[in-house]
Amino acid sequence: MLEKNELFKIMREQNYWHGADLPGNYVQRVAYLENMNESLSSNSITVVKGPRRAGKTVLIHQTIKTLLKNKTKKEQTLYVNLEDYRFYTHYSLELLEVILDTYREKMNPDEKAYVFFDEIQNIEGFERFLRTKLDQLDNIKFIITSSNAKLLSKELGTLLTGRITSIEVLPFSFREYLDFHKIKLPGMDYFELEPEKSRLKKMLNRYVEFGAIPEFLSEPNSHQRLVEYFENVLFRDIVERFNIRNVKLIKELAIYLASNASNLYSVNRIGRTFNASVNTIQSYLFDLNMAYLFFYVSKFSYSYKDQVSFQSKSYCLDTGLLNAMGFKFSEDRGRLLENLVFIELLRRGKEVYYHRDPATSRECDFIIKGKLKVAQALQVTESLSNEKTKKRELNGLIDAMECYSLSEGMILTDDEYDDVTHDDFKIAVRPVWFWLLNEIA
Repeated sequence: MLEKNELFKIMREQNYWHGADLPGNYVQRVAYLENMNESLSSNSITVVKGPRRAGKTVLIHQTIKTLLKNKTKKEQTLYVNLEDYRFYTHYSLELLEVILDTYREKMNPDEKAYVFFDEIQNIEGFERFLRTKLDQLDNIKFIITSSNAKLLSKELGTLLTGRITSIEVLPFSFREYLDFHKIKLPGMDYFELEPEKSRLKKMLNRYVEFGAIPEFLSEPNSHQRLVEYFENVLFRDIVERFNIRNVKLIKELAIYLASNASNLYSVNRIGRTFNASVNTIQSYLFDLNMAYLFFYVSKFSYSYKDQVSFQSKSYCLDTGLLNAMGFKFSEDRGRLLENLVFIELLRRGKEVYYHRDPATSRECDFIIKGKLKVAQALQVTESLSNEKTKKRELNGLIDAMECYSLSEGMILTDDEYDDVTHDDFKIAVRPVWFWLLNEIA
């Protein structure tokens, strides 16, 4: 185990106790900060989860900065990056104990402490440590982060049920992306934004092409870095963490999902394609989801049994990843836009399904469920200029609207703005860039 003096040296480097200022040139992610600040007053453990490089650590530093602005003493905050290489050979519950003992001994003997453990999943059994400290009423507020939801659901779910508050951090929204590039908008109404339309479309194209993972937005060769990111998440957060034996299979499965993003898939068909059992495929799909690489959408039904019996649709965390992996979708930009819209719906906390009528094969991309019933039907396509495409998209949307008793629906396209009435159904056609900037779904 590290000597306390050596440990304290590392802790001093990671914290702001002796005059060093917090970094301030980051995009202010207002909604996340509001949730974080609200959670600080509770006695529960705040769990900040989400994919690697999406901004969890930056959010932690911004939260510390807010605490200090609100007159919390610097000595009352402790930030520990558990991915620091100097901790690697010492991972254990004893390490966590010695960190807290050293902090209490040298910096804050008895006042309330805000303790931030970054990437805590590196410590096996961490949940037992946290549970014990909570039970001891040690005047500590714990904020932890993790890049793997599987670990958090498995480990926190049993010992700390009812004692955690979760915040999920995803890559930049389009509005945050514009903030990153210092683009100020005159307003949010469509006609206020119309003079900016050319620039907004250009920025949307870059957003689709290179994605929204903050760390890679200033990279001159961001696609290469995104490929490295994909490999890193696959091997560090899945293969190594869960002792995956068939590395070739799970990598091929991930590439298959990327190449078929926004399309329907069948577990049985994938199993036949890779000559693997359904159980293995299901397990690997789950792992890819828990590492935040892929997400899955089921067909809507009020019966759970019916939901799981139909094919699902897969979406990737980031369109930049899809492009970096070589799946340009040049013949079908609509699939990239659909993937983009799904991630935004996820960011907005929506419960999302798709609609498909087995008799007519009419399909609607997204069905958004409210508390008790379906709240909205949403279709995504590159353009409605082709009559055949327009008919297909309208038929799919109207079929869903009829099925769920909706009087209004929406179609998102690359560039069109219109209001359509069809058989008493009101359909708003809106550009994706405008929808991304407005909470209208």
